[in-house]
Amino acid sequence: MEVLTLPARDLAAQRAFYGDVLGLPADTDEVGALNLRVGSTLLRFVVGELGGPSHFAFNVPEDRFAGARAWLEERVPLLADPAGETSFHSKSWNADMVYFRDAEGNILELIARHTLPTSPGTGFGVADLLCVSELGLVVPDVPRAVRDLQQRLGLPVYREGSPTFTPLGDEEGLLIVVQAGRGWFPVGDPAWPLPFHLQGRNGDHAFDLKEHP
Repeated sequence: MEVLTLPARDLAAQRAFYGDVLGLPADTDEVGALNLRVGSTLLRFVVGELGGPSHFAFNVPEDRFAGARAWLEERVPLLADPAGETSFHSKSWNADMVYFRDAEGNILELIARHTLPTSPGTGFGVADLLCVSELGLVVPDVPRAVRDLQQRLGLPVYREGSPTFTPLGDEEGLLIVVQAGRGWFPVGDPAWPLPFHLQGRNGDHAFDLKEHP
């Protein structure tokens, strides 16, 4: 994902979280917006209302998940599933994940995708957040939305989908299309449609997707 813009009620709180807690470089020159560089992605927050949490994920080097988890755990509480687990492995996606919240309550994820090449380096720091690689897209009808997005953007289904959850794209840019009201993993917060603006690429083709529920 190249540029992702999301709403935030309190830009100062988001600036403190992403800048002071996580250590991301923050650009404060634009009035009414917070611009953050996350690897190859520009993550932007603009003043706006949320009806519920967004979900988005950051790729981390596939061979340094333990370091990424330790780095994160020093800074924020980790989110647990009902069994109390805070680290997760997906066999079908060949990936390891850990979850947390930002200052607005958005559900964030660090994900080490073992299908991607190993990134150079050792240890883990904020510079090892490689990109924003997932965005939750909440819709009333998943199969219909998937057909529409495939027609408009040409995005393939990633791995496999269901009538309530279908990922579109690839490991460096996935739209997680989910049914409204479905619980976000691992905490079960219900998913609700939220505004966003996503500028990305499908191969050589750029696209510009805006949602304003």
